[in-house]
Amino acid sequence: MKSIILSSKLMIDKYGKVNFLTDEDLSNYINKLGLNILPLSIKKNQINSENLRLAKGLILSGGGDIYKYKKNKINKLRDSIEIKLFNYFSKKNLPILLICRGFQLMIDMHKIKLFKQKNHVRKSHLLKLSNSKFLKHSKLSVNSYHNYSIKKLPVNYINVANTKDGSIEIAEHKSKKILGLMFHPERNMKSKELVLKSIKNFFK
Repeated sequence: MKSIILSSKLMIDKYGKVNFLTDEDLSNYINKLGLNILPLSIKKNQINSENLRLAKGLILSGGGDIYKYKKNKINKLRDSIEIKLFNYFSKKNLPILLICRGFQLMIDMHKIKLFKQKNHVRKSHLLKLSNSKFLKHSKLSVNSYHNYSIKKLPVNYINVANTKDGSIEIAEHKSKKILGLMFHPERNMKSKELVLKSIKNFFK
């Protein structure tokens, strides 16, 4: 079983210890992918490197907004951790799956603005896909749970699918194994099983 690092929502306890909170839907989904989650250990805002060396991929999950658009201590810490993780796995040329917030963070790392978005929370979209290396489908029916949308990509990424209002829902790196999804593949949607098969192959 391939082992990965998963970054998710954070909680800081009264002793200052950082804990990662993974919801049940996401845990079950990762199990279905046949992946093993290696725990992250954070001490004094530094990532324990032992499990990083063992991991063969990274998932930056959704949950809330990035620090730039919702400033608080938790978001600031989460962003700093996930930027370090992204840069580490990108440098190693290992698979990186960016889900919703994770996708937004990558965009913000490239100094690209996000846009306040209406009608993208608890909604569904039918997407037409093109030029995808990782998602072998012409159409997908997906969910939507975000407050900010992506309208522009870094030059080394390609746009795979938009919503009707022009928001980018799927993007891929041109040469690396990096896949950005603005929808949540772990939550209920019509194309859940189709996407599951593609993400399994993505992490092979």
